[in-house]
Amino acid sequence: MTNTPFRYAAPSDECDLIMKGGITSGVVFPRAITELATRYRFMHIGGTSAGAIAAVMTAAAEYRRQSAATADEKNAGFALIDAMPKELAANLPTFFQPSAETAPLFRVGMAMVRTQGNKVVAAALETLRVFHLALLLAALPGLALIVAGIAATDWALGILGALVVLIGAMAMLTYQLYRAVAVVLPAHDFGLCSGLTQPGAKKPAFTNWIAERIEAIAGPVRSDGEARPLTIGDLDRYEITLKSVTTDLSSRRPYELPFGDRVHNYRKSEFERLFPPSIMSYLLKESKPRDIVGPDGVRDYYQLPPARKLPVAIIARMSLSFPGLIRGVPLYRYDYSLRAAARRDPSTHIRCLFSDGGITSNFPIHLFDGLLPGRPTFGISLASYDPRRHGEDEDGSGGSRVHLPRRTAEGKATPVYPVEGLFAFVGAILDTARNWQDTLQSQLHGYSERIVEVRLDDAKEGGLNLDMDGETVNFLSMLGGKAGDVVLKNFDFNEHRWRRAMTMLPTLSESLRKLSNRYMEPATERRIDYPAILTEYDPTGLVGVTKADRLALNELTQKLAAIGAELDRRPIPPPSSQKVDLRITASMDTNPRGANPPRPDTPPAPNQ
Repeated sequence: MTNTPFRYAAPSDECDLIMKGGITSGVVFPRAITELATRYRFMHIGGTSAGAIAAVMTAAAEYRRQSAATADEKNAGFALIDAMPKELAANLPTFFQPSAETAPLFRVGMAMVRTQGNKVVAAALETLRVFHLALLLAALPGLALIVAGIAATDWALGILGALVVLIGAMAMLTYQLYRAVAVVLPAHDFGLCSGLTQPGAKKPAFTNWIAERIEAIAGPVRSDGEARPLTIGDLDRYEITLKSVTTDLSSRRPYELPFGDRVHNYRKSEFERLFPPSIMSYLLKESKPRDIVGPDGVRDYYQLPPARKLPVAIIARMSLSFPGLIRGVPLYRYDYSLRAAARRDPSTHIRCLFSDGGITSNFPIHLFDGLLPGRPTFGISLASYDPRRHGEDEDGSGGSRVHLPRRTAEGKATPVYPVEGLFAFVGAILDTARNWQDTLQSQLHGYSERIVEVRLDDAKEGGLNLDMDGETVNFLSMLGGKAGDVVLKNFDFNEHRWRRAMTMLPTLSESLRKLSNRYMEPATERRIDYPAILTEYDPTGLVGVTKADRLALNELTQKLAAIGAELDRRPIPPPSSQKVDLRITASMDTNPRGANPPRPDTPPAPNQ
């Protein structure tokens, strides 16, 4: 089937897919997706930032494959993704369109990105070019003094004029930079680009393009006959799960998208600056107006619709708000840590700024994991290419640029990156804080052999290289295709299941052994034993558990403790020196209201 024009129409297997964030590095993903699509049906799809864009495109193509009636239509969505590299090569530099107010700072930033020399010098020269009129205006009084001094042959007056020119220009430059960074950028929610096409632009900006591409890939009409944006509910109908990550800077935590609750509201006036009319008209139709007056006296608050009615384009945009470059997405919720929130006091309805998911989890490889896998969850990771580690790519074929670990010794060695200079120091802190968990998780047996790594030259490929030329984009797309091909040829699902079992089961064994020891501990004068805790103790919290459920929990614990006691007599040693923890951790889907939120006078609409 893969050699016919309908190469995507009839996949033989199922898989899940996670893709890493990386701004323009996302040009790697289309060909990797379409290679995998020749064999696999995508069941669960996720990613962060640029990986979230690839995830929604994949979900749209899978929706069309599952909902279409003919082989031609089943094939069409992935065929459009396969053709996407040519479109990206032609349009990528125009995707990032600053507003008129943020354009000066955008130009300075782009000068730093583009230069192969000293970035500080490049930024300084571009700053002078950007603000030259303001600098000239500030220099006019000094220039007048210089002219007067020359006319009167008064050198002291000329020197004074030169000092006035220098001081005036420096003061104006300081003011302009301060205003751009401390006033204009915060007013645009800390992003130079909103994502919407700007007036006068001949090509779409990235949010307009994302919305248009999703609908083209999914098909213009939904399976219920409606012509509307593709939603989470449309995917659910065909058992397609889409997830991403966003970061709420105001709450200092990540969120899993789509939201699992309905505590967030948005303002129409703010969302219209972020989403195209096609998304806004549908969103307003499905959203519930809120009786809330803004600080400006305007009532334009709406409750986000339930997840099943949320357009998938919003998922991509909320995960993509790269700090400084792409504007954050504002949402509102009541702050239940404030006492007045129980009364729906307007002062407790707080603006939350959502930024890039990569701040907290740039490669959420854990999203769809169970203890033992029933189908593979592939990861497409992005890394920095280093010939000293990876070998030379002498013929340009990308042979050393794509890697899928096969031996257990591969993929677990942690590289060392020297920290040289202030910028490298700050960058290392930020990179470590946001990536260490994903990095260590990706090195584990049972994980590493399903993650294909695509290595990019940071100086000119991916990342913040916003104006890559067509040749570079096509090369990265080729690497993506090679990544998909490597997975198809080299991934061994049975070997993966074996390694996962050997990583998980000894760890579970040790946890059960410890559980048994705790459960069997006898009561003391100040502490009752666990059988009594589970069956007789009178709690003050989580009091809704029935007597029958408590007995069932104790019976379960007894059985687990019996297994642990047997393991205590005959422990199962781990087959690897890798250290693994099995523990309870908070989910990114945790309700921000807390476990037991105060009951408001007017309860919010139920989660649908």
